[in-house]
Amino acid sequence: MRLTGQVRKEYDLSAPQNINSTYKSVVRPSRRFNPLKISKKLQKDLPYASKPRLAKPAKTKTYLQKRAVVLEPEEKRALTILQEMRALDKDKSIKRRDKQEERRAGHRKMVAKVEGRKNEKQKEQRKEYIRIAGQKQKREQEAESGSRKKRRM
Repeated sequence: MRLTGQVRKEYDLSAPQNINSTYKSVVRPSRRFNPLKISKKLQKDLPYASKPRLAKPAKTKTYLQKRAVVLEPEEKRALTILQEMRALDKDKSIKRRDKQEERRAGHRKMVAKVEGRKNEKQKEQRKEYIRIAGQKQKREQEAESGSRKKRRM
C-alpha cells in the first residue's frame, strides 16, 4: 500500500488543483467621481476655513513660464552649493532627531522603572496600613464585647 504522494511522484503527476482556489488578477475600472457641488448661498454661510477652494487651471502660460531661464556659470555654482548645504542640513537634522528620539526612549524607560518602584512601594505601604487598621479594629471589637481572653493560672 503506497501513499498518494508516492504514486504521484513515481508517475510524475502534480496534485489536483481546485480552479476556484487559484489566484487571478483582479481588473477594476478606475472610478471617476463627480466634483462636489455646493450652492453659492451655502458657500456664503460657511466659515472661511470650510469654503471650497476651486482654483481653475490657467489657460494661458504666465510670462515666466513662457521664458526659458538660462543660468550663468556663477549662478549655477551658487545654486548647487546652496542645494548641497540644504541637503547636509537636512541630514544633520534627521540624525539629530533620531538621536533625540533615542535619548527620549532611554529616559522613558528609566521613568517607567522609577514609576514601577514607586508603585510597588505604595502598594506595600497600603498593605501595611490596612493590616494595622485591621488589628486596631479587632482590638476595639474585643474591648466592646468585653470577651477578652484571660490567662489561666
